[in-house]
Amino acid sequence: MGDQMRAFVIALAITAFVGTATAQELTPDRARFRSIYEELVEIDSSPTTGSCTRAVNAMLVHLRNAGYSERDAQVIIPDGAPEDGNLVAVLRGSSSRAVLLLAHIDVVDARREDWERDPFTLVEENGYFYARGSADDKAMAAVFLDLMVRLRQENFRPRRTIRLALTCGEETSNRVNGVDYLLQNHRPWMQADFAINEGAGGMLTAEGRPIAFNIQAGEKIHQVMTLTVTNPGGHSSRPVPENAIYRLSGALERLSQFQFPVELTPVTRAFFERMAPIAGGTNGEAMTAIARDPNDAEAAAILARDPSFNAIMRTTCVATQVEAGHAPNALPQRAVATLSCRVLQGHTPEELQADLQRAVSDPQVTVEIVRRRDGSSPPRLTRQIMGPVERTVARMWPGIPIIPMMTPGATDGRYLNNAGIPTYGMSGMFSSPGESNAHGLNEKIRVRSLYEGRDFLDAVVRDYARQ
Repeated sequence: MGDQMRAFVIALAITAFVGTATAQELTPDRARFRSIYEELVEIDSSPTTGSCTRAVNAMLVHLRNAGYSERDAQVIIPDGAPEDGNLVAVLRGSSSRAVLLLAHIDVVDARREDWERDPFTLVEENGYFYARGSADDKAMAAVFLDLMVRLRQENFRPRRTIRLALTCGEETSNRVNGVDYLLQNHRPWMQADFAINEGAGGMLTAEGRPIAFNIQAGEKIHQVMTLTVTNPGGHSSRPVPENAIYRLSGALERLSQFQFPVELTPVTRAFFERMAPIAGGTNGEAMTAIARDPNDAEAAAILARDPSFNAIMRTTCVATQVEAGHAPNALPQRAVATLSCRVLQGHTPEELQADLQRAVSDPQVTVEIVRRRDGSSPPRLTRQIMGPVERTVARMWPGIPIIPMMTPGATDGRYLNNAGIPTYGMSGMFSSPGESNAHGLNEKIRVRSLYEGRDFLDAVVRDYARQ
C-alpha cells in the first residue's frame, strides 16, 4: 500500500472512530470519577471476606470533602450487623418532591484462584473494566456518589430534592438488607416520589452497535417453595412399593412438564411490540403475534424456546436442590425438593402454592412456602418519568428505540415498590447479552459504557431535579 493510500485509510479510520475516542477520553472530570469508581470497586464488600461498612465510610469521606454535613450525609449501621453499613445523603430542593438514587454496594463472593485477575483490583484491559462489582452494582453506585459530589460543588439548587442511598444486603440473604432496614427504621432518608435503581441498561449487537435503550418497570418476586414427602421408612433389605424418593421423583417429573400460563403486563406487551422489528425473523413475528394476542399458543411456544423470553411471559418454578434419606441402608423417611420460583407481580405466595399442588397432583406431596415474600404492582411509565429519559436518549443515541422491560430477576426495588415508592431501572450502560457475567468469573463492563452511563444519569437526574 502506498503512503498516500495508507494516509487516506488512516484518515477514514480516525473519522469513523472519533465518536468512540471521544466517549472514552479521560478528561480531568472523568479521571476524578474513575478514581472514586476504582476506590469503591477495590474495597471488598462481599459477605465472606468483605465489609460494606468499610466501603460506605470511604464514600462518606468524598461527601464530607464536598461539603455535606452530618445532617445531610450519614452512615447507618444496623444493630448487630457491624459490617452491613449503608450510606444515605440528601441534596435539599425547594419543593416537597424528591427522587431517590439507589445502588447496592455489596457484591457476590469471588475467589482469587478462580479468576484470571485479582477480583478486587480494577483492571482496564481491551476496552473493559474487570473486577467483582465492576458492573453489579458499583458502577451505578460510583456514578451516583460522584454526581452528588459534583452537584454540591457546583452549588446546584434543585427544585426536587435528590436523595442517595448506597446500601448493603442486596446480593445475599445472610446480611441485613439495607433498603428494608432503612425503610423500617429511617424512612425519611428514603422517602421519595420515585427511585432510580439498577435493572436495565442498553442492548448492543455482537459488533458493539447500540440497538435499544431499556428501562425497567417491574420485576418478578423470588419465592422459595419446597415439595416434601414423608414415609415410615424401614430396612432397605425389605423394600416396599411406597418410597418417599420415588414419590417425590414422580412429582418432580410432572412439574417438569408443567407451564404456568402466559400473562403479559403493559410493560412486557410493549417490550415484545418494540423488540419485534429488532429481533426480526421467526422470533420477531412471534413477538408481534403474542403482543396482539397473549393467548396465541403457537407464538408462545416459539418464544418459550428462549429462556429469557419465556421468563418474562409467565411465572416459573424450577427444582434447584434435593435432599432425601437418612442412611444408605434404610428406606427414606423423608424427601424434600427446593424450588426457586420467580413469580409475576400480582400473585400471592398462596396462589403459587395452590398452583403447584395442582401441578404435582399428589396429596402425599406437601407444598410449603419458604420465607414468604409479598408481591407488588409494577410502576407506571408516566410522562414525568419518560420525558427526561426520552430527551436524553434522543440526544445521546439518536434514533435508538426505548424499550420498557420487566426483569425476571430481583432487585431491592421490590421493597421500595411495596413501600409506595415507584422504582425504575435505568443506567444507560450498554452491553451485549450476557457479556458482563455479573456474579460469575471475570465480571466486566465496557469502559465506554460506564462513561456513557455516567453522562446519561447525570443528564436525566438533573432533568428530574428541575421538575
